[in-house]
Amino acid sequence: MTVGSYTTTDGVTHSLAMVFNGTSWRTLKNPPGKRLAIVSCSSTTFCMAAGGPTGAERWNGATWRTMSSPKGGLPGLTCASRTFCARIHGGDVVSVWNGTSWRDKTIDFCSGSAPGPCWLRGVSCGSRTNCVAVGTWTVSQEPVQNAVAQIWNGKKWTWDNELPANGNPAQANAVSCIGAFCMAAGVASNDTAGASIAVGDKFDATSQVWTDVSPSLGGICGEFGDCAWAAVIACGNSASCITLGGPSGSQFWNGSAWQSAKAISAGRGSALRGVSCGGSDCLAVGFRTVAGKKRTLAERWNGSAWTIINSPK
Repeated sequence: MTVGSYTTTDGVTHSLAMVFNGTSWRTLKNPPGKRLAIVSCSSTTFCMAAGGPTGAERWNGATWRTMSSPKGGLPGLTCASRTFCARIHGGDVVSVWNGTSWRDKTIDFCSGSAPGPCWLRGVSCGSRTNCVAVGTWTVSQEPVQNAVAQIWNGKKWTWDNELPANGNPAQANAVSCIGAFCMAAGVASNDTAGASIAVGDKFDATSQVWTDVSPSLGGICGEFGDCAWAAVIACGNSASCITLGGPSGSQFWNGSAWQSAKAISAGRGSALRGVSCGGSDCLAVGFRTVAGKKRTLAERWNGSAWTIINSPK
């Protein structure tokens, strides 16, 4: 499922949703509203998307239904089932959907922090009993900036105030969970190299253990703020994760190590904006510029190489 919007020649904007069946795209009947911005699916018969008249729409496999939305909309939306979704808002609020209503939980982890970054950046749920939200926390006494996580076990959120592979400063930018497996990714300062490095941390929800699996890329950024490696990550299983962007290009996690997975579209006038994985297959979408005009772009990863596939116009 991919969502967005389109504008007709008379200047009217409409919501857009399309489904890919492995071979071709099918345009669904227009969802309500002018735009859909984010979508998360747990099966072919359940998706939730941000947008529409109330800020949230639900897909049941046949039609879109307008539903209630938590205050602030649905940034960072992730769904594990039709009765369990989560999102983050404002950097310190985690909301959970139970199939009927939303419940907000304010994460007060910034109390007493020194002036500086302190927020949650992303959340992903592999199941009803495994969600991980990641971000950055500034310790007041140092100050030290750590990559941190909030972990949901089905009953409560637990604070994990320091992920492995930390430097100072450090931040976790994104996370993707499938079942009991999660992969968090971000950036940290490398004091030895005098530059920033990409970091990766895998999480086993069964043992509640984090492991540093940072790629061996060395110092890849001259300035910390410019190092956005792994701002987007998706996992299909514990041996298949893809990151997009960053100075070193996309990377693929094969279960034991990272390897280069530079997309075909890399270059000026093109960009991949989002990626989703199922098993060893991943689908990345974005745009490329042809004769001065932007055109839709879709690329499929089969575990070893990218292939450009037909995309909706």
